[in-house]
Amino acid sequence: MNESKQIAKRLKKVLLQDKIYAYEGLSKALEGDIKMLLGYYMNVVGDVSINIDILDSGEYQVNIFAKADNINAPQVI
Repeated sequence: MNESKQIAKRLKKVLLQDKIYAYEGLSKALEGDIKMLLGYYMNVVGDVSINIDILDSGEYQVNIFAKADNINAPQVI
């Protein structure tokens, strides 16, 4: 394999790895924010899980998984 192909292969690997870490960071940040938001309306049990998929059309599908054991009364100020 010539040097340019090796460089291209390494670059592709780095870019794919960066993309994975970016999604992981975004997911973790969203999980905390969504748990806090849901906490205003219900008693969230356990952690909130978020999965972000890229559809064939290029759009993102965001799936949020959370469990709650009680709905809270609205907090009106």
